[in-house]
Amino acid sequence: MSLPREIFSTLHRFEDYHIDDMKYGDLNDWDFQQLGLQDISARVDPFRCLQFDMEATFNIHALSFGHQQPQGRLISRQHCADIMFDEMKELSAQFAKGLYSPIIGELIDHFHYGNGLPWSGGLLNCAYEEVIRGVGTNDMLMKIRDEVNKQLHTKRDARLDDFFFVKLNSEMKNSKLPKFNRYIDRVNGLGVSVHDIYAQQIKLVRFQRYAMSWEGLLSFKGQDHFGLGREDIANEFYKNFRFFRIWFFLQRHRDYAYKPFMTNLTAHVHIQGSV
Repeated sequence: MSLPREIFSTLHRFEDYHIDDMKYGDLNDWDFQQLGLQDISARVDPFRCLQFDMEATFNIHALSFGHQQPQGRLISRQHCADIMFDEMKELSAQFAKGLYSPIIGELIDHFHYGNGLPWSGGLLNCAYEEVIRGVGTNDMLMKIRDEVNKQLHTKRDARLDDFFFVKLNSEMKNSKLPKFNRYIDRVNGLGVSVHDIYAQQIKLVRFQRYAMSWEGLLSFKGQDHFGLGREDIANEFYKNFRFFRIWFFLQRHRDYAYKPFMTNLTAHVHIQGSV
């Protein structure tokens, strides 16, 4: 057989820039009002480019004067955006603690300055490999190992032929894909950074058959979108967090229009079995 050989690929395709997550600058003030998104930032009013006087705003609420427009000073739109990005980074701490917590900060900075270019990072790739290897979170490795063992042992066939890969691809469709949706991912920064991996591909890049065993190397490729769609912000859970309201505003408001981008993940995993 010729290698590398694709084992599995999701129906979702790579480089899909046409879904709602990847839109930017397509909404105006009225659209945000219709979505119930007017309280965006605790530091600025991004619609009016007004930086709040925090002491005066605090006193208004403390003295129970009722609903009044927060006081503040006019600033440039760029300064307003910079303040919201800083606020977004600070708010991300509620979702990111521990080893992988720096990832979300890097992604926010790339959202700020990257102009929509794809992003990848070594720490995220390590996390991807970890979740691929994780027991109970990914049964694809076990499925591949079992099917190769069956082919080489039960069927007494020394080859992994075209028919085998077609059958394996069919078997993989019911397997659980590696994703950052474990309980720990809610607080370690991976859930907010990636969570669901939109497109994935698995290839066999090396294979060696021995007398009583075999070993191979699998290549995993994943891609997600660092962007929010309407369905995301319509979800009451996410809508209640200021972090996501700021993110959606910076991306989708026509006067800001910061570009979402592709987050790329790669990992190589050794696999082996006996015959």
